[in-house]
Amino acid sequence: MARSRREKIRDITREEIKNTARQLMAEKGTSGLSIRAIAREMEMTASALYYYYSSLNDLITALIEDAFTQLADTIEADSKNPELTTSAERITAVANAYRGWALNNPTDFQLLYGNPIPGYSQPTGITYPPARRSFLVTAQIFSEAIDSGEIDLPTNYRNFPPTLEQSLFDLTQVDGHDLPLPALYLAATAWVKIHGHIMLELFNLIQPVIANVDDFFQYEVKNFIQNVGLK
Repeated sequence: MARSRREKIRDITREEIKNTARQLMAEKGTSGLSIRAIAREMEMTASALYYYYSSLNDLITALIEDAFTQLADTIEADSKNPELTTSAERITAVANAYRGWALNNPTDFQLLYGNPIPGYSQPTGITYPPARRSFLVTAQIFSEAIDSGEIDLPTNYRNFPPTLEQSLFDLTQVDGHDLPLPALYLAATAWVKIHGHIMLELFNLIQPVIANVDDFFQYEVKNFIQNVGLK
């Protein structure tokens, strides 16, 4: 069914509000984000903005959902590049896609992973599913590598402490997939390593120690792939 002109205008305005919010976050951080500040930038009244977002909490949630979705779309697209012929190449592509998106979208990345926004209450039922998408793309690659024999898993990547095993099993129940626990664990360890580097890089904490950050990242990804047994 075709949308009405009013619905189209409403969608355009909602996007403008989100873009203005991102601009304010880039300039002043999340502490500078408020309905009044956005309304002032858009030359609207604060009350008018509530027609589009019922609260600042709802607006922040929409921004987070967008950012997680864009990150997952980027990772998913790069992981499916037909020129990639091995799982090791696909994991490398995922790592570079994650880092590239973060460096190109630092405001969105810090919204997702930076300091908590005072007063914000995250509705996890909305934000967690898109947040897990990138993780599951990585886990799927590891799962296929295990099935194809491309990976020779060390014993410690197959036998887990009971509490960790339960956490990994719980992931299969939440998202309804049948990915093996070792693949989920490998995806988690990959995420921790890649994410840790990106956080330090974005806040210029690696640069005083390692001059060539890009070479360092590529070397770490290569070592991780070898250490987990990918051929």
